[in-house]
Amino acid sequence: DEMNDYYDVRMKENNLNRLRTLYPDEKRLAVYRGDICDERLMDDLFERERPQWICHMAARAGVRPSIQDPYVYIHSNIVGTTLLMELAHKYGAQNFVFASSSSVYGGSKSTFFSEEENVDNPVSPYAAT
Repeated sequence: DEMNDYYDVRMKENNLNRLRTLYPDEKRLAVYRGDICDERLMDDLFERERPQWICHMAARAGVRPSIQDPYVYIHSNIVGTTLLMELAHKYGAQNFVFASSSSVYGGSKSTFFSEEENVDNPVSPYAAT
């Protein structure tokens, strides 16, 4: 998770604490704090942990803030996600899950969204990243 204040950080910390309670064994759940764009940190982490399953939730959310400061979204959502995917490949991760939101679908007229839907005209930097 990107521990910024777009969503209440206390809620995020509570979620982490719940996970630590459910999975106290550090071999099952390890929590690291740092920037996913920090190549040395991330490479060291992948070297140490050799993750087989990655659930990427460290992208930055928010349509309106992305218009005010698009660089932050490019940094986190494009540079960070690309680095994670490259490291997943380098270290042989079996699964990579990246959760997105309906905001990326822009001005779609469809009630239901599909991965096959045309999304080549994003309406915000958030959607583009």
